[in-house]
Amino acid sequence: MGRAAGLTLDWSSGFSLSEGTPGAPPVWTYRFSQLRGSSDDGKSKLKLHFQDTETKVIETKELECQILQSLLFCMHAFLTAKVASVDPAFLASIQHSS
Repeated sequence: MGRAAGLTLDWSSGFSLSEGTPGAPPVWTYRFSQLRGSSDDGKSKLKLHFQDTETKVIETKELECQILQSLLFCMHAFLTAKVASVDPAFLASIQHSS
C-alpha cells in the first residue's frame, strides 16, 4: 500500500510484516506451514500465498521490494535451513545428488 514495512522470518513463528518503526506490532503473521506458494515479477513485486488455518481460504499478500533478488535469496536460504532442521536427511539427499 505504498508504505515502508519490514518482513520478518522467525525460526519459530514464521512470516510477519510490520509497518514503520522496529518493534511495531505485525500487520499480519503466518506460520511456515501456511505458505502455499509464491510468485514474483522478476523486478520488484513478490506475492506470498498463505492458507488460513480455520477458513482454508488462500490469502495473497503482495510486497514490493527494490532489492527483490536479494530478498528472494535470503528467503530461500532461510527456508532451506528450516527444512533441513526438520528433516536432516534433506542435506544428505542433496549431497548424494551432486
